[in-house]
Formats: sequence, C-alpha cells, structure tokens
Amino acid sequence: MPAESGAASPKETWLRLLLIDAGLPIPTTQIPVYDGRYWPFAFLDMGWEDYRVSAEYDGDHHQKDRPQYVKDHKRQRKLESMGWINIRVINEDDPVDVIRRTRNALLSRGWRP
Repeated sequence: MPAESGAASPKETWLRLLLIDAGLPIPTTQIPVYDGRYWPFAFLDMGWEDYRVSAEYDGDHHQKDRPQYVKDHKRQRKLESMGWINIRVINEDDPVDVIRRTRNALLSRGWRP
C-alpha cells in the first residue's frame, strides 16, 4: 500500500485507515505543534487537535537509531507536558489494542461516537 497524501509512510496510511474503519473520526494528518516559537517543534503523524489526541506509527528506525530514540523520548515528554495524549504504534501492536487505546483517549477528552 503506497503512502497517501499527508502520510509519510505506507504504515501511517495503514494506521489512519484502521482508525477510520473502526468508526473513529477522520484524523488530520501532519499536525504542526508549536511551543511558542515561530516554527513547529513537531509534526504529528495524525490526530484530533480539538481533543489533543494523536496517533503515530514508529518504524524500526525509531528504536534502532539511538539519537532518534532519544529525540522521540524528549518529544513525547514535551507533547505530554502540553496536554497531548500521543498514541505510539509499532508493527507488533495488536490492531484491536491500537483502536481501543485511541478510542479510550478520545473518549477521555470528550469525544462521543
């Protein structure tokens, strides 16, 4: 499956379609997140800005490349400090669990099906 417009990888496309097919609202892709500077410190793979919930697919390089791993860890903490719930997804995750985690995060922020 090729990546769709707005997705940086085929796995991001897979994740987006998984969540939509599960009945969750259509997420916005490549969401810029600002921390008071003129440029974004992060672009979230996809999410729902009104609820401050995002979902991101982490490929193998996020774990095998130490500098990338450290950058991701710091970025995650910063997002959490700004009130975001960031659902991190890896290849080994059970799709049913990914849907459950994302649905629960959205529900906790006021989304109603």
